[in-house]
Amino acid sequence: MVFKPSPCATRWEGIAASFWVFLLDLLLIVWAIRRPSDTLKFILIVVVVASVPVFVHLLYRTWAAFSLEYWVDRNAITVRWANYRQTIPLSSIARIVEGRDLAIGPPGILEWPAPYLRTIVVPGGRLHLCATRPTSECLLLDTPAGVFALTPAQPQAFLDGVQERYKMGPALIMQPTLTRHSGLDRILPADRLGAWLLGLGLLGVLILYGVLMISFPDLPDVLTVRYNSAGLPEEIGQKAALFRLPLIGLLAWGINGVAGLLLLARRQLLGAYMLWGGAIVVQIFSLLALVSLIT
Repeated sequence: MVFKPSPCATRWEGIAASFWVFLLDLLLIVWAIRRPSDTLKFILIVVVVASVPVFVHLLYRTWAAFSLEYWVDRNAITVRWANYRQTIPLSSIARIVEGRDLAIGPPGILEWPAPYLRTIVVPGGRLHLCATRPTSECLLLDTPAGVFALTPAQPQAFLDGVQERYKMGPALIMQPTLTRHSGLDRILPADRLGAWLLGLGLLGVLILYGVLMISFPDLPDVLTVRYNSAGLPEEIGQKAALFRLPLIGLLAWGINGVAGLLLLARRQLLGAYMLWGGAIVVQIFSLLALVSLIT
């Protein structure tokens, strides 16, 4: 049986907030495209890049708020939201009581727009909020793994369904588990080193563009853009040609990043790290070349 939770207004607020972040980013991108290369244009680009994680987080929490539901079978209650599954074996439930006010504190900003979807450490154990309303409107399931707070839209039907299936007895012996189901987990770096290498690569791209765009208005229109091995000018061109160096850094990060993720999906971690680290090396040399040309 599948039971929907009580409706929550914050999920629609999440959609509205995501829309406005997307619209603001779109306006900033248009503004940056129309501006000449200068410090303000670089700041606009940084703001857009920095807002991407915020936008993704808003979408994810909104997805969680919309997808929350409770599955009941003879073995367990499974709480589903986004790409997570929380299994609560029926045999582990000591009692189910109506909600009461608990001092859980206000939700953090990162927990919005699903503020009652989180785990809190409380005196005596853990409180797992899998709800859409305050604890006073929840059903509290007391288990050895902690207390689970649920808000089915039809609480009596939910209780009747749980009791009916509990009488059947379990077909499988299960343990309380929290699992994540997503195809993205196979290709995204789950360790800190991979995330740091990708993050440093993106930071390197921003530094390359930032150094050039901040200096760009003060550069002469025509300058030497390449020297030979003897240190003599080999190519003279428009200063816009200098953007080839940040572009090389961007391509190195993008191509090596995608190739590294493909290797990661095949569990070839060392190869992925070498590609991501190689992109950073390319960016360092590009930065040294850029600084030597503009100074």
